[in-house]
Order: sequence, then structure tokens, then C-alpha cells
Amino acid sequence: MQMLNEINNVVIAPHFNLSEFACPCCRRIMLHPLLLEKLEKLRKIIERPIHITSGYRCPKYNHQVGGILNSYHCIGLAADIKVKDINLIELLGRAEEIDFAGIGYYEKKNFLHLDVRPTKRTRWRE
Repeated sequence: MQMLNEINNVVIAPHFNLSEFACPCCRRIMLHPLLLEKLEKLRKIIERPIHITSGYRCPKYNHQVGGILNSYHCIGLAADIKVKDINLIELLGRAEEIDFAGIGYYEKKNFLHLDVRPTKRTRWRE
């Protein structure tokens, strides 16, 4: 497993490594360039590191974590993020500025789901 972590440890943007988006189960990665581009823009605006808590998910792992059947995580279009020392509402506002297509606000678990789905803009709260 150490070898796979090293293989995926490639800088793909000024503030992100490929390994940050890997499935915890199988270490596979699928990442849409637009998602990476928007996350990089968000990182520059907030001037704080973004922790990717969930990037790509293989179908098995997605099922394990209770993800929806057609999750955008399973096709590399979504990431769940946390940012230290920033109010979640402020982070939400900044994500709106970047115009992510899908934004989920998870107040109790203190993270945002961000995606670049090809369909209409969607917002939700849990």
C-alpha cells in the first residue's frame, strides 16, 4: 500500500496533490479538471489549506459510507472539504462566489460538499 501512496503523491495544482482525491478503499482516483480548477480558485480566495475529506469514491466505498447511488463522487465530479479556522457559513459564501454547481452544507459534521455536476445548480443543507 505504501507504493500506491507514493505513486499518487503527485502535485497536480499549486495547493493539491493527486493523492488527496484517492478513494480510501482502493486508492483509485478519478478527478474532473473543472473540479480541481474551482477548488484551486477557492483555496486562493480563502488563503487557507483545504482538507479533502472525500474525493473519488469507488462504488464499494460509496455504499459503505452511505453515499447515494449515483453520487458525483463516483465519477470524479465531487469533493467534500473542511477548512480549519474558517466559519462554515463564510466558506459557503466563498464557494458560492466560485459558482460550484452543487453545494451541500453539512453543519453538524462541519464540511461542505462541492461538485461540478453538468445539470442545474443544486443547494442543500443537512
